[in-house]
Amino acid sequence: MRFKSKLVLILVFIIMSFSAFAAKSNKKEDVKMPNIVLYDQYGKKHNIEEYKGKVVVINFWATWCGYCVEEMPEFEKVYKEFGSNKKDVIILGVAGPKTKEKPNNVDVEKDKVISFLKKKNITYPTLMDEAGKSFDDYKVRALPMTYVINKDGYLEGFVSGAITAEQLRKAVNDTLKKK
Repeated sequence: MRFKSKLVLILVFIIMSFSAFAAKSNKKEDVKMPNIVLYDQYGKKHNIEEYKGKVVVINFWATWCGYCVEEMPEFEKVYKEFGSNKKDVIILGVAGPKTKEKPNNVDVEKDKVISFLKKKNITYPTLMDEAGKSFDDYKVRALPMTYVINKDGYLEGFVSGAITAEQLRKAVNDTLKKK
């Protein structure tokens, strides 16, 4: 009789432990992403908060970063596939051009970044973070760094390193399917 009581008690403890673990592992912490308000290479102002209701992909990069340059045509392809920012998906690059005030920003001067984009036939908007604020706000410590933000403005996922068109497409489609 004592053996059965102990066995039942142990089984109840095990079941409760698994239940508690399952509840913790299924709980997702929502991370609200900082707003970015910057101008792109065309002089158009972008305010991330105005894209609420859409999936936003933000890719931090630099002209000297080999993996960044390698993935840019992939972003261009997905940008066009999802309607060139005219539908439910917004794709943005973020560059950190040097300025007189911020000579230690991550990249070359703004005019050189814009020339680079033209030479590479990159048409998706690239925001010019001349103050380095968005790089700091998003804790960018390596390049490239890509963030996927859901329709409510919360982080859905991020990738540190290069991403392919297929991976990007899947991340966007998965995020679009979520409520």
